[in-house]
Amino acid sequence: MRIKLKYLIYISIITIFLLIIVFLIHQGTKSTISNYLKINENAPNFTFEFANGTTSNLYSFMDGKPTLLWFVVTWCSTCAYGNQVIADNIQFFNQHGIKILELEQYDDLGENGMNISQFIKDYGNPLYTYYGIASYNTTLEYNTPPDLQLDI
Repeated sequence: MRIKLKYLIYISIITIFLLIIVFLIHQGTKSTISNYLKINENAPNFTFEFANGTTSNLYSFMDGKPTLLWFVVTWCSTCAYGNQVIADNIQFFNQHGIKILELEQYDDLGENGMNISQFIKDYGNPLYTYYGIASYNTTLEYNTPPDLQLDI
C-alpha cells in the first residue's frame, strides 16, 4: 500500500510539473506571436544602411507610401526564391505604389552569405527595390527570440 501511495505522489508531482512547463511554453508562444506586425500596421521607425553606405530611417524612406519590408539572409534559398517572386510581380507593386525595402539581417544571423548587393544582382532586380543592411537592434526587433528566424 505504501509503495502504491509513493508512486501516486511521484506521478502527481511529475504531472503538475509537466502542466506547468506546457503552460509556460504556451504563454511564451502567445506573447511572441503578438509582437509581430500585422498588415497595414505601422512598423516602428528604425535606422538602416543602404548598400552604398548611406543611412536612412524607415519613416523618411517611406515618405508616406506603403512599403514592403523584406528581411533576408543571403545564404537562404527561400529568400532567393522570394526575390524572384517579387521581381516577377513587380508590376503589381508599381501599380499600387508600394515601395520595396529589402534588408539583409545583421551579420546574416551569424552565417556566411554574400553581400546584399551581390544577392540582389543574382536573385532580384536592383531596378525594382531599395536594399541595404539592418542594424543589430532592428534585426532583434523583427526576430523575436529564441529562434531568430524571420520569414516575412
